[in-house]
Amino acid sequence: MQHFAIMLEDLMQQHKARVMIDQTAVLFVYHDGTVFALADKCPHMGASLFKGTVENGIVTCRAHRAKIDIKTGAIEEKARMMFLRLPTRKAKTYPVVIKDGKVFVEVGS
Repeated sequence: MQHFAIMLEDLMQQHKARVMIDQTAVLFVYHDGTVFALADKCPHMGASLFKGTVENGIVTCRAHRAKIDIKTGAIEEKARMMFLRLPTRKAKTYPVVIKDGKVFVEVGS
């Protein structure tokens, strides 16, 4: 089921937004004219990805610097502490639909 998340114009101005959908925190990123949605939860230890930075289609978790591709959820660089690379699994992504200037997302099954 699709849920309204945010107005496209607002997301275009903010570049990223955190929205609660059915008790799930979702990070929306506007990048290169496209909207991407992924769980606002680093797959390493659950820190908010919204608090991190987005550059060149990669969100960097502020907590342990894991780098995650916003398009696929793939880990580009594992989380780390000091010199240790920590196990980090793929981030959950969600399908997005733009309709009449509104961003909709499908969360859950």
